[in-house]
Amino acid sequence: MKLLVGEYVCTLDTKGRFLLPSALRKQLPEGEQKHFVLNKGLDNCLVLYPQKVWETELTKIQTLNMYETKNRTFARVFLSGANEVSVDSSDRILINKDLMGKVSLNKEIVLLAQLDRIEIWDRQTYNTWLDNPEIDMATLAEEVMGKLKVES
Repeated sequence: MKLLVGEYVCTLDTKGRFLLPSALRKQLPEGEQKHFVLNKGLDNCLVLYPQKVWETELTKIQTLNMYETKNRTFARVFLSGANEVSVDSSDRILINKDLMGKVSLNKEIVLLAQLDRIEIWDRQTYNTWLDNPEIDMATLAEEVMGKLKVES
């Protein structure tokens, strides 16, 4: 799958629907532009998984030993609240009220392409997270990316 890119500000309507931007939708492979799984993510956001990406995540979870408490707990928490969603005829996706409440989504949201999935943030929460003075990008880049061996 081609990796997704972009950040999009969207508006939730009164029913909890948002328009999936065409620029983002066009980045998805043919046949993967309509059906997704929506779930709570890390850092107080939701994650919209294209169906094939979700299936890959499930395959990873299936490899966990469910006799180990941490693995069972992770699987339960990760899978709780996950639900299949589809793009409607007006190119909108409905976020159910339970998931909206878990991350306190308000009217303005940000869709953040994250490689093979899309994070959905409340706009104010996202901006606060992004402006966190404790995040030093230069140090973070050195610690995370500096360990990668670059091949020429």
